[in-house]
Amino acid sequence: MSHHYENLSPAETAREIMCDLGEAARAVGIQFPSLRLDPHPVAGLGAPAHLIETGRINIVTAVQMTEVFRAARK
Repeated sequence: MSHHYENLSPAETAREIMCDLGEAARAVGIQFPSLRLDPHPVAGLGAPAHLIETGRINIVTAVQMTEVFRAARK
């Protein structure tokens, strides 16, 4: 994980990662319908794990994401 997140609390780290995800997605033309942190962290590996909600996506967004993922593999 990036040093950018090094001195942040788990909640702050999750929020920064969520913002980075949204920014990266928008840069390739993908808009998540409701990008947000899940309000209830879950237990994971001995520490709270924050989940990022991306919302339910429509077919157009699914196609866009598929194209980006496939292009990244090349």
